[in-house]
Amino acid sequence: NDIVLLKNIHNSTSTPVLSNRLRAGKKIELVRDSISHDDILGKGLRDLVSSKKRINYRISEPTLAEYTDLSPRLVTPIYSQDANLIVSLLDLNPAVPDPSTSILDRFEIFEAGTGHGALTLNLARAIHGANTAAPNIPEEDETAEISPDRVEAREAYKEWRTNRRAVIHTLDCSSRHSAHAKTVVKNFRHGMYYPHIDFHVGSIDDYLTPRLVESSGAPFLEYTILDLPDITHFFDIVGKALKPNGTLITFYPSITQINTGITFARQRHLPLFLEKVVEVGGAVGVGGREWDVRPVKPRALLEAKVEGTKQSRYLEEGRDILGGPVEDLGELLAKTLVSKNPVSDDNGWEMVCRPKVGIRISGGGFVGVWRRMSGTSI
Repeated sequence: NDIVLLKNIHNSTSTPVLSNRLRAGKKIELVRDSISHDDILGKGLRDLVSSKKRINYRISEPTLAEYTDLSPRLVTPIYSQDANLIVSLLDLNPAVPDPSTSILDRFEIFEAGTGHGALTLNLARAIHGANTAAPNIPEEDETAEISPDRVEAREAYKEWRTNRRAVIHTLDCSSRHSAHAKTVVKNFRHGMYYPHIDFHVGSIDDYLTPRLVESSGAPFLEYTILDLPDITHFFDIVGKALKPNGTLITFYPSITQINTGITFARQRHLPLFLEKVVEVGGAVGVGGREWDVRPVKPRALLEAKVEGTKQSRYLEEGRDILGGPVEDLGELLAKTLVSKNPVSDDNGWEMVCRPKVGIRISGGGFVGVWRRMSGTSI
């Protein structure tokens, strides 16, 4: 049942091969080639195994990054370098297990958009040390005989889960994707991080609303990660579930969607403040490129208020500052703003969106780091 990584010793640039769970009689299918599981079973790490065509592969244990990037997928995963960045941005610091603390102080992270389960695994590894050692995961085979030992194992596992001090709640709207992600998590190192995760299927509202009712409206989440379409529509309920000073991570394919989120939060007076925007994907370095994204008052609007007399003189002469005829001051101001600052909202605020000096990046998306402001009621 181990999963191994096979590296072609004749071609260092070829993509390593990730096996499925090793079992007698099975084989790994390659392009016009194959490797028998029987030839791998019984060998040690760093040993060599030959394919049917006599190509030698070195056996190694996959890292978490190699496993999530190479495991079979139904959807595009959050790749390892981006998952590492997101976990770093969250700055997770859960406390070590303390039996004297109440489970009401549980450290809870909510991820919406389980997808492949890659980020879920990275999050679970980050909180792994906050829980006591988990008992053996009971088998879910309903056809197996229900013995007293099996019942006892299930009860012990259920009690341990009830008393966890840290937990990842991950939700996906697709039951198929959620089941696949659960398999991905369970297959890594014999499910060592699986007990720290609760998988859910449904909508964000369906999950968070009952939890808020249960807590009498008190926020209960330390962190939230949203990786799904129309993220801004969930800002309201997520803001209610996040504890003061809690962190919200949003993943967008386009920088303009960051602008939409800022505008939405400002218009709805939500207690969410955008702290940082980082471009991810394909970095030739570490950490991604940070962007400057913020609302500003356009200089043209401020200058227009000061230079009203000068613009009135232009009107008297039958022309505007752009050199064309104009009928009134309103039209003049509109032309001035459009010519200098094409994107603005009704209050005169505009969005600055420009990369900060740093490493060049191609592809990927944009991660927004939001903070739930303290001392603000919704």
